[in-house]
Formats: sequence, structure tokens, C-alpha cells
Amino acid sequence: MKMKKLMVFALATLCSVSMSAQDIKTILGANDYKEALNMIKAGEASLSNENKAKAYNKVVDLALDKFLKEQVTKADPAAMYDAAEAAIQAALECDKYDNMPNEKGKVKPKFAKNGTRLAPVRASLVAEGEARYNEKDYKGASRAFGMYVDTNSEKLFATGQPDQFGPQIAYFAALSSFYAQEFDRAERYSDAALNDSTYANDAMNLKLNALQNTMKTKADSIAAQKKLEDLYAKFPNNQAVFSTLTGLLLSQGKKDDFNKLIDNALAANPKNFAALAMRGQSYMNERKWQEAINDLKKALEIMPDNIPVTASVGNCYMFLAQEKAEQISAKTNGRIPKSAEDVIVGVYNQAIDYLTKAKDMDKNMEYKTSWAYSLYTCLYRTLGDEDPKTKEAEALTK
Repeated sequence: MKMKKLMVFALATLCSVSMSAQDIKTILGANDYKEALNMIKAGEASLSNENKAKAYNKVVDLALDKFLKEQVTKADPAAMYDAAEAAIQAALECDKYDNMPNEKGKVKPKFAKNGTRLAPVRASLVAEGEARYNEKDYKGASRAFGMYVDTNSEKLFATGQPDQFGPQIAYFAALSSFYAQEFDRAERYSDAALNDSTYANDAMNLKLNALQNTMKTKADSIAAQKKLEDLYAKFPNNQAVFSTLTGLLLSQGKKDDFNKLIDNALAANPKNFAALAMRGQSYMNERKWQEAINDLKKALEIMPDNIPVTASVGNCYMFLAQEKAEQISAKTNGRIPKSAEDVIVGVYNQAIDYLTKAKDMDKNMEYKTSWAYSLYTCLYRTLGDEDPKTKEAEALTK
């Protein structure tokens, strides 16, 4: 009985070894990289590390052949880049198993040459990304640029020299992903450009915008806050990071956390533009117009050409004038005495000064929504609807 069991076990083991050998032999006889990949998927569990490396190397061979043929004929660019991606992914899998112990427990890599022979294929991903981007195929551009970035840190493709174009490619991978509304990818790829002097600011703004677009649920917002806190710890002097973090806290009603950050920032630097501007915004939310004006004006002393803050000062004066008019009207049955009217008009005129300044600075009408309708409202109130200035302002609201 024991001998019978032993024979059954031996036969099963022999069968398993035979099946494994047959699997790798079949894979190595494949004529198409997709076919080979399907075979690997079906029989991977029975393959040794050594044979897995051989199998994936076969995929590299087939995919590379396909890429080179399509590159010459230019008949099917999509198929060419599908093959490029397949070759690179297979090379990474091959390298993984190639550096694992074989059946004798030894590590003997055989396919390190894949890094060198696929270098031109990786470079072609950049050209593909550029072509897709120019065609406004942002999803395709994200895919091509992204694969280059994702493999840039792989040991297999290391050249020993820094990739001088790496941050630029990473930035365009992030930008393409953002335009494709793949915000998680955009946020991730922007990281690779954050320490580059040329792309750091744009990459940070892109990351922050992408991060804000990922906040769909409460859990998303919690995750975003943690990322922003980590960013702020890493870049404590970055005004955009500070503004985004404090803005998130403000929008979530976390006023204590907001105040703590603002107070610490101003204690460290009383002329912190972002801290003053954000505290001014907080006062605006609370309808504390004069307090808001005080902080926003201090912010403008630091950065006098900031259009949104300039417009915000104008809006504060407008709301302050409206509030004063409502308070007086309530006490006088709607009849505002001339002396009071003169004061109110004076406040409106201060609003007009700042709103006009914002308009004049906003050459590209980028911030039009922050000043146009307010300017029209103030001119309508002080000059009437027939005044040429009022009509000019009204035209700007359309």
C-alpha cells in the first residue's frame, strides 16, 4: 500500500515536470506575442522562475519584432505602440524572474541585455506621447508618456546617467493625464517634476489642481488633506500648497485647524501673503468686511499685482456699502438721508477703485467673474443705468 502511494506520487511528480517542460516548449514556439502571453497566463503556475524568465523573454522577442516591422511599414501606428508597451512590460517581468533563484537556489541572470535593446523602444514612447498630445488624444498621450515615466526608475533601464529630459516628460505625462481627467495619474506623475527648477512651479500647481479634482467623497477629502499636509511639511514655503491646504480646511469647517496654521505662519512671517489672503477670505465668509479688508490690503502690500485679492478688496467694500445702506434703510423706512447717502457712495467709490484696478490688470479676462458684475453693480448704484461708465461695465458682464 505504501509502495503504491509512492509510485502514484512519483508518477504525479513526473507528470508535473513533463507538463512544465511542455508548457515552456510550447510558449517558446509561439509566433505572436499576444499568443505567448495567453499561454503564459494559462500555464504560469507550473513554470519555474527560470522558465518564466525564458517565457517572458520570448514575448519580448516577438513584441520587439512586431514593433520593428510596424516602424518600417508605418501601416498601423497603434499596433506598433501596443507592441512597444508589451515588449517593455514583458522585459520587466522577465527581469523579475531572471533575478530570482532557479531550481538549484542560484541566481544566474541571462536576459539583462533587454534593457539595452529596448532603449530605442522606450525612447519611441516619448515621440508617441508627443504625437498623441498634439492630436489632443490626451488619454493616449498619458499612456505613452506614463509608461516612459513608470519605467524610468527600473534597474533594467538604468544607464548610469541622469535623465535630463525625465522631469519634462513627467510633467507632460501629468498634463496629459489631467486633460484626460485621469486625476490620480496626473497627481502621481507631477511628483517626478517637483524638484526640477524648470517645471517645479507648474508641476506643483498641476498636482494641486489634480488633487482637488479627486475629492468626490468624504474619504477622498480626508486622503487629500493628508497628502496636502505631507506636501506642506516638505514644502513649507510654497504659497500654493499653503493656500490649498488652508482652503480645504476652511471649506470643511475645520476652523480651529485653519486658525492654527494661519497663526503659526504669520508668527513665523508677518508678511506671509498666502496667510493674510486666506485669513481675509475667512473673514469674507463670515461677512466681517472690515476685518477682511484689513488683511487683504496687507496682502496687497506684499503682492500689489494680485488680481483676485484686488478684486476681493473691492467686493468687500461693495458688500460693506450694501450692508450700511440696508441698516440705515431699516431705521428710516427706506429713506436714506443725504449725509448717510454720501458716506455710502464713498464706500461704493472705494469698491469701484479696487474693482477697476482688477479689471485693468486682468488683460486676458482670466478673473472676470471676480470683478465684472460687482463693478457694474457699484456703478449702477452710484451713477445710474444710463451713465456711459455703467453701460461699459454692463457690457463686460456678458
